[in-house]
Amino acid sequence: MKKLLLLVLAISELFSLTISLNSAKENNTPYAVLHIQDIEPLDCQIIPQGLEKQVYLCQFKKIVKAPIEAKKMKLVEIDFLEKEKEFFIKIEPKVYSKLIPVKTALYENPEVTNKHEEKSYKHWTILLYENIPFGDVQSIDGIDFPVIYPKEVKPYVGALDLNGAPISYAQSQDIKEYLDLKKLYEQKKYQDVIEDSLKAVKLYPETIFKSEMLLYRIKAIDAILDEEDNRFADNFDRSDVIKEAKEWTRTFSSNENLPEVLMIIAKSYIKMGQKSDANYFLDILISEHDESEFTKKAILLFADSLYNSRQQDRAIKLYKDVLYSAKDLDVAAEAAVRLVDKQVDNGKKEDAREYLLKVLNANEKYLLKDKPASYALADKLANKGLYDIAARVADVLYKDSKKTDDNAEKLARDVAVWYAKANEITPAYEKLQHYLSEYKNGEYESEVQETLDELFFELKETNETKLANYYDELIQKYQNKIGDKAVVEKAKLLLSQKKYKEVLQMQNALLRAADDNNTQINDIVNQAASALTQGNIEENNCLGAVKYIEDYKLEEHSFEANKVFECLIRSSRFIRAKELSEMKITSKDLNEKRVWLENYIISLYHLNQYSKVIEVSDDALKLSQIQKKKPNYESTKDIFFSYMKEKKLDKALEIASLIEKNWVDDFKNSDIFNEIVKEATDTQDDLLLSKYAKKVIDLQNKHKKYVQTPIVEFNYINALKRLKKDKEALSVAKDLLQKKLEPKDMSRAFYYAAEVSLKLGDTKGAKEYFQKCSDVKEDNSWKDICAQNLKLLP
Repeated sequence: MKKLLLLVLAISELFSLTISLNSAKENNTPYAVLHIQDIEPLDCQIIPQGLEKQVYLCQFKKIVKAPIEAKKMKLVEIDFLEKEKEFFIKIEPKVYSKLIPVKTALYENPEVTNKHEEKSYKHWTILLYENIPFGDVQSIDGIDFPVIYPKEVKPYVGALDLNGAPISYAQSQDIKEYLDLKKLYEQKKYQDVIEDSLKAVKLYPETIFKSEMLLYRIKAIDAILDEEDNRFADNFDRSDVIKEAKEWTRTFSSNENLPEVLMIIAKSYIKMGQKSDANYFLDILISEHDESEFTKKAILLFADSLYNSRQQDRAIKLYKDVLYSAKDLDVAAEAAVRLVDKQVDNGKKEDAREYLLKVLNANEKYLLKDKPASYALADKLANKGLYDIAARVADVLYKDSKKTDDNAEKLARDVAVWYAKANEITPAYEKLQHYLSEYKNGEYESEVQETLDELFFELKETNETKLANYYDELIQKYQNKIGDKAVVEKAKLLLSQKKYKEVLQMQNALLRAADDNNTQINDIVNQAASALTQGNIEENNCLGAVKYIEDYKLEEHSFEANKVFECLIRSSRFIRAKELSEMKITSKDLNEKRVWLENYIISLYHLNQYSKVIEVSDDALKLSQIQKKKPNYESTKDIFFSYMKEKKLDKALEIASLIEKNWVDDFKNSDIFNEIVKEATDTQDDLLLSKYAKKVIDLQNKHKKYVQTPIVEFNYINALKRLKKDKEALSVAKDLLQKKLEPKDMSRAFYYAAEVSLKLGDTKGAKEYFQKCSDVKEDNSWKDICAQNLKLLP
């Protein structure tokens, strides 16, 4: 094949366009393939010319600065055109031709099809031929089935060893030995594991599975000693475990299984009563492998030894530490079960219930690891009167049993009877019926039947209609589509009776009954939750309303938006309030937009976004002015305080004036004015201080509420003194003395009155005030100052 590179354009000119022509012969028939490629997709179209001859135009959206000469060849002519800021390549074959787009590489797509869904491609080809190069192949119209390659779309590399070399399973017999050992261990054939592990290591001394093989041996010896199987236990003792485990740790010191081996060593020392040695390895586990599940297991074993040595409080603490710190569910469950067993013995039944519920709710399958121990625990719980939790444990065990198991019937009886004694009517009825169905003429038939008869009297009638009773009967009798329909119809009935809370209590049952009616179920639940939300809003119970909105993922705009916003603010859901406001401020209704801009400001202020409040405030205030509407007090107040937070006093004073103008003599304004007083006090701006202090005092006198007294009066008096307005200062002091004050504040007010009286030349009046100050019953620093001044006066 010959290849001719016709043209390569620079990136700066036309996206690195490449045009090349490959020519060849097949059975002495010449043909060629013209390639047009670019880094960006280009559009090539066919312009029919008749007699199966065609011209092709490929279009670009970039101008080439330098002119390009046309190319004339034996099979094709190529010309370059520029028109209206677009660049075209004109390809005029002299022979028959066919335009073919080149899509992505076949291996990148699992589906190969003959259809071209796109108009632009990065790579186009034009086949040029006088005769069909590969024989007279007829094109037959038909259904185009895509060819699917679901597997091995891309190159696949199998398992590698530690050096990165492929592992050959056909040649690596050590893998088979390792897997056989693993299987034997899982089958609890521990003696075989002990023997075969050594054989495997001898046969394959360089195997990468050596650490795992020897670990299985150590674990098998440990398991035999735990089982106390006399057939094999006499061959080993705990010192053998320790010896082999220590050798393992020296050989494989960085192995990921190191925590498990350290745990086995610590366990063996605990079993041997050598606590100091056990503590040493526990310290290593805790300091170096704190998060390992085997560290937690070692702590549990150590706690067991403490409990058995009458250090119960310390043991219980360790059990709890493991329960709440273990990330492995089985380890956490193991700690919880230990706590249940110990707390039942200690008479702490409710604590035991709480811990076992954690296991049942998070990892009930753990109870299946040691079924006899789990049943013994359930029986103990029942004997202590914890029938509900005992029934749940027995139920887990029963569900995993077969009818042919020795204890299956006993378990079925226990589950049913314990549920009944716990007064859990629905599961008791179901389990009692199940026993009578599964174990006809069974050992416990008479007891179960009697319990079922007793249970009937617990099914007390309600005040519902016959229809409701019928639904209840169907729900209890059928665990199929009939029962599911009864659940849905009962929920509809309750909804029509406005028993919304009862509907929500059925939510789980409704979801189980959903099947093809999922939309209908959601509608029922949402209607009930929405009705309860609306009721809470109307009753001004914001916490209740917000809880329903959150729990049932209701849309806030389904209710009166302003009231929902108020509830969100009152419930401290400031982010949700902000999100609701942001959605509403896009309204084209200017009145609604103004209201929600004000709400938006309130939410921003609660989120401490003061600069954002200031940014939005102009729009809100301008809309109020344009619409000649009184602005919202809360949002305007928040604008004021935002300016104060941002240390922009001048703007804050403008807003304060706006508030005073729109809400004349409103007592809430005293908070605004007092904030200015505090700022003026800090900056000693006495004119500003005296102006707004007087406003605060006037509002308080008007409404007979003295929230800011006496601090505002003291600040006012000091400012007036500095401004040489002593008569006004004395007047303020006298008015203050007419109010009910704490002894210390009373003394201070008398002192100010005396001090100003002296400045005004009224020595007699000053002496009287100092005397009254000194006569205040409780001692304070102002009283002492008054007494000292009194002595100095003639």
